[in-house]
Amino acid sequence: MGLKSFDFYPKTQDDFRVKTLGGGLISIISLLVILILVLGEFYLYLQVERFDQLYVDTQQERKIPIYINITFPAVSCDALNLDVMDVSGEHHVHLDYHTVYKMRLTLDGKPIIEQQAEQVSDDKPTLDILKPPPGAVKHDLVNNAELDKIRAERAKKVKDPKYCGSCYGSNRDANQCCNTCDDVRESYRRVGWAFSPNEDIEQCYEEILERKMKYSKQEGCNLHGYFLVNKVAGNFHFAPGKSFVRAQQHMHDYTNYEVDHFNTSHIINYLGFGEKIPGLINPLDGTSKIIGYNAETGQRVEGESALFQYFVKVVPTIYEKYGSSNSIITNQYSVTQHSRPKNRLHPNVVPGVFFIYDLSPIMVHITENKKSFVQFLTSLCAIIGGVFTVSALLDRVIYGVEKKMNRNGQSATLLN
Repeated sequence: MGLKSFDFYPKTQDDFRVKTLGGGLISIISLLVILILVLGEFYLYLQVERFDQLYVDTQQERKIPIYINITFPAVSCDALNLDVMDVSGEHHVHLDYHTVYKMRLTLDGKPIIEQQAEQVSDDKPTLDILKPPPGAVKHDLVNNAELDKIRAERAKKVKDPKYCGSCYGSNRDANQCCNTCDDVRESYRRVGWAFSPNEDIEQCYEEILERKMKYSKQEGCNLHGYFLVNKVAGNFHFAPGKSFVRAQQHMHDYTNYEVDHFNTSHIINYLGFGEKIPGLINPLDGTSKIIGYNAETGQRVEGESALFQYFVKVVPTIYEKYGSSNSIITNQYSVTQHSRPKNRLHPNVVPGVFFIYDLSPIMVHITENKKSFVQFLTSLCAIIGGVFTVSALLDRVIYGVEKKMNRNGQSATLLN
């Protein structure tokens, strides 16, 4: 006997083999099924799978970079300020340094070259949704000549040794003088009075005109770049007026003119908390908010603005790309939105765009992996073996049924 006794695949002679039409059809179908499954398995072999793991975040020392690209189509860059603050008491007002850039835009969204800035006028094409409605009252714009004249008059008056500006009742000493707007503001603060600069205060008239010039420019602004924040809850925002910090409190000094002319229409081109994860789309990317737009008439409602608030939940994330030994420490986020219009029903709303973020204590660990070549071969063997086994079983069943039917037919013929 020798090795023949260990043969698990006994053979039959060709003379005893029977080939049928049903067996041929099953063989062709089996080959097609094997081909389809093999191609599908090869596609899965080429794909990279992602696996998520959750655990408590213990990394508290690092900073978080926030990448932004936001367009304000109806606010000039001079009037647009970015302020950042957090619960640890750290404040950054008028954030505008080498990692955050402003780009001036026309009302139709085209960049303004500095040398051609003076050529921007109302004759340029603008976004229809930002045009004032027909018959709307156009506010008087402040020009440089008028401002230069007022500056010269103020400088001449202040140089007069006999000049002593009024403190408008806030002076504790009869000899106290308030020669500048800041002097009046500080005098009001000392007696605990609320201060709002207006044209009735002589020392603040120049400042009021400067502010009006910022808001009277028929321009838009794109702000892009990144900045670092502490890994604690906080917010960054765009609001009208002049921001400052006093006694660890973040404050805004604004006029009615600035509030009424701060158009918070905005387009969030990109907002990310850390490096971008390939294939991940941030929930706020591409968000567009155009306030005061009447969809029925296709025109903007004059004098309407809004307060937009985005409540962001930041989830720390570690991303390990397949084939790379370096991991990316970044963040994902989810967001909910809220807005309140400034109109006749809500006259006290101060317009602005606020991003209030908070950190999740749970970290997500994303790893990428793909099947090994050995797993791929194992799957191929399973596919081929499984299909041939099932097809052989079907062929045997069909052949047995046909054989039995033929025998029954022959028996009926003999009886007749």
